[in-house]
Amino acid sequence: MSWSERRLTLGAWPSPIRSLRALRRDLWMKDDGLCHPAYAGNKVRKLEHLLYGAKERVITLGAVGSHHVLATAVHGHDAGHKVEAVVIPRPFDPHMLDVLRATLPRATLHRAPNLVEGRRMLAELGEGATVLPAGGSNPVGALGYVTAAMELAEQVRDGVLPAPRRVFVALGTGGTAAGLAVGLKAAGLASEVVAVRVVPTSWLDLDALKALVSAVSEITGYAEAPITVQDAQLGAGYGLPTASAKEAVALAKAAADLRLEGTYTGKALAAAMHAGEGPDLFWCTLSRQAIEPLFGEGPPPDPAAWGFVTT
Repeated sequence: MSWSERRLTLGAWPSPIRSLRALRRDLWMKDDGLCHPAYAGNKVRKLEHLLYGAKERVITLGAVGSHHVLATAVHGHDAGHKVEAVVIPRPFDPHMLDVLRATLPRATLHRAPNLVEGRRMLAELGEGATVLPAGGSNPVGALGYVTAAMELAEQVRDGVLPAPRRVFVALGTGGTAAGLAVGLKAAGLASEVVAVRVVPTSWLDLDALKALVSAVSEITGYAEAPITVQDAQLGAGYGLPTASAKEAVALAKAAADLRLEGTYTGKALAAAMHAGEGPDLFWCTLSRQAIEPLFGEGPPPDPAAWGFVTT
């Protein structure tokens, strides 16, 4: 069985293409935020590969209010798994509190004080379970975005959009960018992947990203491709929006009726909006489905008790 066949089908593909000319000339968007009616976003493509053949108990790692943890909880639970996650503190954001509230009915969460301790706890608690990496970003999870790149190439051939000069995507744990880099080259597109950093280099440095690209290349048999990492949007750190990200989120809502957030997609869109001549593509990795139907009963969780840090 080939790597492309070792997957579940969780999302509805292909995800749609949309023009963002209201925000910038020659800017397009590929919207993975609509790929599933309950909870969408880029984690769905990764989980299609990561949950294939998984054990009954699945455990992962993320910041409190992590979209990856929520996606694993939703899709893992629906596939019959018992989902657990180790969560670490992060700056407070009302949207992330909503993500936590939606996660709690579907997963058992274990709190850790920092990333180092979180990784240790994940290894300890993962005995006898299928362990998924933070963000779903290992070589297997990244395969979802090799397939996604080929899907994009088919849409270009069908005339849905011009071949993009650059593809802008948030760089957190690296799986989305790594998969796209390999897949775009294999699909015959000369597009440059611009990975917009949203986490510090201590979480993911360039060597680790390159190693992930090499591992994806080895699994698929496709040639490696370079990635350009843009650091300007990191600002004061993970979870802390830059001024240009705040502006991008506001303009996206006002001019394009597009709801984004300031931690990942707002920063990636900001980079794309200030990039100059295209054609360029912004890859929307955020679930754009309403989150309220996922809430459990009772009041919202207490932010302080769950490790949200007030800045």
